[in-house]
Amino acid sequence: MKRRLLILLAVFLLLLGLIILMQKREPKEKILRVMPVDSTKVAPIHVFNAADTVHIQLVDKEWRMIYPDEAKVNEDVLNYFFRSAFNATYSGMPMSESKTDLDRYGLTASEALQIKLLDAAGKTLVHCHFGNTNNPYDYFRYDKDNKIYQVKQVIYNRFQPKLESWRSPSILKLDWNQLSSITVEHSKNSYVLTQKDDAWYYLDARENFTVPPHNETMGKLLNILANLEAYTFKKPSEIDAQKLILEADVKVGMKDKSIHHLVFYKYDEEYLLVADGDESHYHVMVFDQVFRFTRHAEVFKYKQYEG
Repeated sequence: MKRRLLILLAVFLLLLGLIILMQKREPKEKILRVMPVDSTKVAPIHVFNAADTVHIQLVDKEWRMIYPDEAKVNEDVLNYFFRSAFNATYSGMPMSESKTDLDRYGLTASEALQIKLLDAAGKTLVHCHFGNTNNPYDYFRYDKDNKIYQVKQVIYNRFQPKLESWRSPSILKLDWNQLSSITVEHSKNSYVLTQKDDAWYYLDARENFTVPPHNETMGKLLNILANLEAYTFKKPSEIDAQKLILEADVKVGMKDKSIHHLVFYKYDEEYLLVADGDESHYHVMVFDQVFRFTRHAEVFKYKQYEG
C-alpha cells in the first residue's frame, strides 16, 4: 500500500514539475507603448485624416493651434490626449501582416486617423494610423508598415481632427475682482455698472442705485465675463457686412486701466461677436450670451433669496 502511495506521489510531483516548466517556457505577452516617445521632445503634433487636418505646436512654452486656425488650443482635449492616446498600449503580437487587411481594419489612407509627433527640428518621432470598425477597441499600424495591432485604448473616435474640438472655445476669462466698470449700449438703453468696495452701482439716464447683493442678473453678467466661450466662428469672407445689425456694444473696464471691447451683432438668425477689435473671427454666440448684457434696469434691483 505504501509503495502504491509513493508511486502516486512521484507521478503527482512529476506532473506538477512539468506544469511549472511549461509555464516558464510559455511566451509572455509583451505590452508596449504605441508612442514610445519622450513627451518633452514633442513640439508639433499633426492630427489628420482624408478630410481634415489640425496642427498643434509648442510656441514659447505654450501649446497653440497653428492650422487651420491660429488660436489657443483646447487644454482639456490636449491634456486628455497626453493622458490617453500618448500613453496607449498594445500587445507586441500583430493581428495581421497583410496589406490586403488594411481595408478590413479601417487603416487605409482614406479611412484612418493619423497622428504624427515631431520634434522641434521637424523630425518625425512617431507616425501612427488608427482605425475602428465599430469594435470596442481600435486597431493601428505604424506608417509604411503593414503589421496591424490592436490598441487597448479608444483613440479613433476621440481625437478626430475637428477644428471645433481642438481649438479653445475661451474668449475671455475675467475675474470679477479685477473689474472696475461695465458699459453697455444697446438699442433699448445704455447703462454703466461700476464696482467700488465690492459693491456694484447701476447708472443710466433715468436710474441710479446700488445693485443688491446676490442679484441674479448681476451674477449672470459676471459669470459670462468670467467664462465667455464660443465653439464656432465665421471668417470675414463668410460675412456680408451689410447684414450685420449692432445688438450690443460692451466695454469692460479693468482695475489695471485696460479695457476689453465686445461688439455683438445680429446676423440673419445668428448672433456674432467681435472681441477686442479682432475682426478675423466672428464668434458664433447663443442668444443667452447676448441677452445678459441687454437687460433693463428693474431686473438689477431685485434682491434674490440668499438661503
